[in-house]
Amino acid sequence: MSKFVLIFLFLGFLNCEAQYFNPNSYDYLELALKWPNSYCLTHDGGCRDIVPQYFTISSLRPRKRGGPDMQNCPTPLNLQDTTIEANKNDLLKFWPDLRTDNYIESKSLWRDQWRRFGSCYSMLPNDYIVYAINGRKRNDLKKILTSAGIVASGNPYPTRRILQAFRKALGVNVDIVCEPDRSGNVYLAEVHQCVDVAGTTPIDCYNIARGCDDDPIFPYMGFQPDKDPK
Repeated sequence: MSKFVLIFLFLGFLNCEAQYFNPNSYDYLELALKWPNSYCLTHDGGCRDIVPQYFTISSLRPRKRGGPDMQNCPTPLNLQDTTIEANKNDLLKFWPDLRTDNYIESKSLWRDQWRRFGSCYSMLPNDYIVYAINGRKRNDLKKILTSAGIVASGNPYPTRRILQAFRKALGVNVDIVCEPDRSGNVYLAEVHQCVDVAGTTPIDCYNIARGCDDDPIFPYMGFQPDKDPK
């Protein structure tokens, strides 16, 4: 192979890398945190015997204002075992697979999240994992709600009151998502926090409540309340 061809291929590779690591392809990051009790009540297939009683990571994904969802972007990068092992303790605490407490089986969850959403970021797999975990560590959402009198007790609460509690504590708007069970009961399922493209500065979300036509229930599953892990 000639030197000219090698140089051409090398420049093409650099161009692909430059396009992949392009922070302008999205406008902000969205960290979705789920309430495990609600997940277990609204998803078929069941949950493991004991689930955390604090908000855990659902996803970290890129968002483009007014644009389509960004998922499953082409990338040569995979989430390797070495990255998972390096972050094992934090992954098990803050990004658990609520369907199983088996560490080996849980790896498929984190790899799926990287393929679906992490692949669309201008960051490496390890950075993606660390950004998500650090974002979750930044705030104790359950404590924010409890301090505002919104307690995980199985009672419904007005969506406006929930949104206002987060606005007061965080200084920015969040979005919340509600989901129904098969009987039509509506639960507070997720809280979405928005962060700038650098992944460091919280910014306003849209202050909306998706799927919350009724006041959502903040459920408690009967376990002893867990302290927010550090």
